[in-house]
Amino acid sequence: MDESMHRAFDELQHRVDSKVLQDFGPEIYRRWKNPDYMGRMQNYDCMAAVTGSCGNRVEIYLGLEQGVISRTSFFSQGCGASVVCASMTCELAMSRTLDQALDLEPGDVMLALPGMPESKRHYASLAVKALHRAIEKCG
Repeated sequence: MDESMHRAFDELQHRVDSKVLQDFGPEIYRRWKNPDYMGRMQNYDCMAAVTGSCGNRVEIYLGLEQGVISRTSFFSQGCGASVVCASMTCELAMSRTLDQALDLEPGDVMLALPGMPESKRHYASLAVKALHRAIEKCG
């Protein structure tokens, strides 16, 4: 690939990054570019995967210590909003008992992600549904 093509790709990426930062804010941008908790956990206690009607798939992994979520991770085959919502769901689940984590709702994820448009709420629902299914498998 020649130098002009590299410059064109770099410019396009810069415009996309700027637009996401402007439209969604710094926290969503950060999680999109470098999501916390991303990766398939090797030694987990419970795991569940959910595929939404949009085609996105979210896997949630939980590691437990005395009934408390001590480790969590996710893997998402989906868009940036799906990744961001799964990342926040894992963060909100950390250090909670299984019962407390079952109380998490999509609205909690949306509240923790100021700037996430309401039109993306189904991604929060998808991540929370995967979390709840993983918890159900623990019991």
